Amino acid sequence: MGRLFLALITFVMTVGAGWTQTPNPVSITSEDWTVVADGEQGTLAVTHKNLGTVMKDVRLNLLDEGGLTQLKNWSVEKKGQNRLFIRTAKPITGWHVELGPNTLKLSSTTAQAALTAKVPASKDRIVARVLDPLGVPVNWDMTDENIESYGGSKTRNTSFLPRRNPDVMYFALGQVAGSTFHHLFDRKSDTIISFPDQTLMRRNSQDSDLLDLSIPVPGNTLIRLIPDYYTKTLGVPFYVPFDDSHFSKAPMVWNSWDGYYEDVREEDIVRNADWIAAHLKPYGFEYVVLDEGYDGIKDVGGFERRDHLWIGEWDKDKFPHGPQWLANYIKSKGLRAGVWLVPNAYAGAVERHPEWYLRDKLGKILRDYYTPALDSTNPQVLDFLKKEFSTLDDWGFDYYKFDGETALPKYAPAVDKDRLYDKSVDPLLAYRNRLKLIRETIGPTRFIEACPAGTPLDGIGYANSFFTGADLYSSWQGNYALFSSINGNGFLNHIVTYVMAGEGIELSPAMTVEEAKRLGVPGLADRVLRVKNVENPIAGFGTTMAEARTLVTYVALTGVVYPVSSIMPELPEERIQLLKQTLPSLPILPVDLFSRGTDAEYGPFKETQPDYYLHNYPEILDLKVNAGSGAYDVVGLTNWRSGRDTRELPFADKLGLDAASSYVVFDFWNQKLLGVFRHQMKVEIEPHDTRVFLIHPLMNRPQLIGTSRHITGVYSILNLAWDDSSQKLHGSSQTVPGENYSLFFYVSNSMTASQVRAVTTGNREVPVKHELRGNLLSVNFQGQQETVDWEVNFTANIGK
Repeated sequence: MGRLFLALITFVMTVGAGWTQTPNPVSITSEDWTVVADGEQGTLAVTHKNLGTVMKDVRLNLLDEGGLTQLKNWSVEKKGQNRLFIRTAKPITGWHVELGPNTLKLSSTTAQAALTAKVPASKDRIVARVLDPLGVPVNWDMTDENIESYGGSKTRNTSFLPRRNPDVMYFALGQVAGSTFHHLFDRKSDTIISFPDQTLMRRNSQDSDLLDLSIPVPGNTLIRLIPDYYTKTLGVPFYVPFDDSHFSKAPMVWNSWDGYYEDVREEDIVRNADWIAAHLKPYGFEYVVLDEGYDGIKDVGGFERRDHLWIGEWDKDKFPHGPQWLANYIKSKGLRAGVWLVPNAYAGAVERHPEWYLRDKLGKILRDYYTPALDSTNPQVLDFLKKEFSTLDDWGFDYYKFDGETALPKYAPAVDKDRLYDKSVDPLLAYRNRLKLIRETIGPTRFIEACPAGTPLDGIGYANSFFTGADLYSSWQGNYALFSSINGNGFLNHIVTYVMAGEGIELSPAMTVEEAKRLGVPGLADRVLRVKNVENPIAGFGTTMAEARTLVTYVALTGVVYPVSSIMPELPEERIQLLKQTLPSLPILPVDLFSRGTDAEYGPFKETQPDYYLHNYPEILDLKVNAGSGAYDVVGLTNWRSGRDTRELPFADKLGLDAASSYVVFDFWNQKLLGVFRHQMKVEIEPHDTRVFLIHPLMNRPQLIGTSRHITGVYSILNLAWDDSSQKLHGSSQTVPGENYSLFFYVSNSMTASQVRAVTTGNREVPVKHELRGNLLSVNFQGQQETVDWEVNFTANIGK
């Protein structure tokens, strides 16, 4: 009877106090959110139907001069279906959690409030900068390669340069963080998780799949979701998360086009394949691609026509052994063979199957790349395409460059849709079904590069890369299309597709037209014609060493397809070395998930130098690295103008580094230590050059700061560890047999290297040379077939 009385008294007191006792934990679910409050533990957990866990171990804190103090002794009250009220004691504070459509609102009664949490951030949920609608508007254009020939127009979307750091373009290699990043992109669901600008995210030291998050809550703050970010915010027509199970990094491709144009011959492909196999295959180079010029070029009454047959009749004078022999020859060199074609077009069935072709309103057959264009709503056309690609696949081709790649009935007004075989089929659906059939025919291990020719990226999900720029030409100005493509389309790379920024960068030394004539440069007439359209008057061909460094830097630090088209056996050693120091491509992801615009227009003096281009190219490339080689930044500073420039690089403002720390800076291209810097550094940059610096947080011990092998410092380092008890730094490196390999370490004045040793995994001793100059220790040995395990023992300098 006494117990019942006490329970009744307790009930009356509870009701009289105006609140209802609720069980622990307390949860609310609304608008696809679920928040669970554990009053006993003093934590929240936030999940979302489409994302899973958004935040866990969420704690409420007070922020003062002494740091964060966790608030405990919670009481939690449910306020309807979408609100929680949390009261804390010692000190007393109140907090509201409110759920809305794609929003989670947090409010606090104290201006010193701060929230901390652990946030899942695996490789499928990456840090990001997102589109800033209050920034400077720019145009994101697709190419206008040939769609205008049919009366259509290129696709144009509005984008924006960010208000903060518009001069910096950020990329990531590994699971990274930085004080300038406040967003996460969920790759599986195409959703942005947007935290307030005051948010600080650091990578968790124990679990790299987590970020430690801290958010000041001076009154109210909002966590937002932006669903369908790529499709609805950016204007990409389809979103399919890029499947990199077969292509975990962008391919390295030599293409014959910019070196030979239609003049290419079998012996040219053989000569370049032989050279690449001997010199670049050990550095990861993969593909040799034959571009246009192997079939179907005819001169009819002085007018050149390209009635392509693809698998029909190859030019026997130029390719006497035929396609299968050529593909097998390339494969015999340990490389992979590729071929150019236009799947939209085929000239071999006009008389036998006139119903296969697209026609205008007068009944005239339309052409794509000068070749009769096919109607892919016709099942017989699909049967032919299956046969065509089965044949190419049987011949041994692994890489397909699709040109003129567009759904013509959708984008070309000249097409008479009433003449289509199946007028009921959506032309875009018919186009994607055609790509699906091709993909099913050749399988998932064959690489497809698509040239969208002025249309949106309608092949996303089937193509592995898109050619998103214009043709490159053999001069510095002629390679600007590569920079424009990366600038405008880098946000697509490795997210929905790889970006092919141009068929081949020009690494040959600069020469005049007269010198090119004396040297008998292949395709010279074509080069003169094409370069003249870009640069007038023609100064010549090729690039300076500084320009070549900028080209390979922009490809290597952005993770796009690595395209080369120079005549490889004629490259001088210094240019070959640029390739060796930037190959292979690595699985880099963009952090800036928006277009910087493809605007690249001449200034008032278009007959002069590229100084007068108006563009939005970044002045700073910042690749953030978190890998076996450590956590650091690889920073490229580019001088786009023709005069020497002096730059200051503020570490905290531009790179998002800790303002209270010091940093060791290694100059990659010059292979030297620049020194230790606190807040910023000042450097000089030659015309058209890009200085590349590896910037490491200074440690209280010897540390690896770079290698001679790769611009990122990542490739070749398989593992790295410091043993504090023995004062030993040790690791393993993957090297190129017979090639010199160097490791570079920062060593303080108080330490010296006492012993350096290297052995192969087979326990065979490798001769090592080492030298300590100032604070830079270089360790050198010859590359081996097996992995090399190395170690450096250090001792303290007496009296220092």
